[in-house]
Amino acid sequence: METNLNHEQSLTLINEMISRARNNVQKERRYPLLFWGYTIATVAILNYVLLYVLCNPNLSFWVWCLMLPAWGLSYFIDRKIHRTALVKTHIDRIGDGVWKGYGIGVGVFLFTIFAAAFRLQSPVLFSLVTPVILIMVGICEYASACIYRFTPWYRVAALLGAGAIACAFVPVQVHFLILALCMILGFVVPGHLLNRQTKKNHV
Repeated sequence: METNLNHEQSLTLINEMISRARNNVQKERRYPLLFWGYTIATVAILNYVLLYVLCNPNLSFWVWCLMLPAWGLSYFIDRKIHRTALVKTHIDRIGDGVWKGYGIGVGVFLFTIFAAAFRLQSPVLFSLVTPVILIMVGICEYASACIYRFTPWYRVAALLGAGAIACAFVPVQVHFLILALCMILGFVVPGHLLNRQTKKNHV
């Protein structure tokens, strides 16, 4: 039998779902934040170093192939986390959908930019990769902040947006350092804060 909820009951139910979803995200998001924060920052710094030590600087970009096994490892980490997660709410599914959409969007964007660059013989297009990805991640962080009502992610989104803007005023080589800094401040630091908060609350 269906139950009709009044306005106050509906608000209470929604707040309970958000509270549970926030509890879930504190438990789950800390590991992906730390994993991707450290991984991307490390690869970005390595790419920057290789630009100056290799005889052919163009070979330095192959270091990003390390992201392929990283995606595979991340998949198994996510599966393990989800098996031990709390009961999923509709809000959790919305949040997961935002990040899945981001993953698909990044794949489509990278394929498009590389295809266009090779077809037009214009390596200048590669200068768009870092700022556009930072913008896309910032949008996801902003959406997550709205969904889970988690204020710190608004600041992370602003940081990533500032990083994307900064890319317009520096040489392309410096993009890798900006990316590394954004990953450390926007992913690693919040990941450790979530980890500390989770242990404190015994989530």
